[in-house]
Amino acid sequence: MRRMLLPVLAAAVLLAGPAEAADAPPGGPPGASSCTGCHAPVKVADSVIPRLAGRKAADIVTALREYRSGAWPSSVMGRIAKGFDDPQSEAIAAWFAAQPE
Repeated sequence: MRRMLLPVLAAAVLLAGPAEAADAPPGGPPGASSCTGCHAPVKVADSVIPRLAGRKAADIVTALREYRSGAWPSSVMGRIAKGFDDPQSEAIAAWFAAQPE
């Protein structure tokens, strides 16, 4: 009985993971993967597409609203931003803001 207890406890701890893991999947909240296709997680030399990791959430939300409304012209971002409402945009922005720079 005692031999089985340790592996079971270890598995429970590994499956539980950190507390914040329950709030968002490892790749971020739904929709965040739409951003990571173009916005690199690490600095890329000579890239005109800015990194989102570590940016202020309020700045990201503002940008998404501006693209969604058409105030900021774009070829791709406007279409992507229209797919998210304010709560979704805020969740995505908060997740990117929490990522290390």
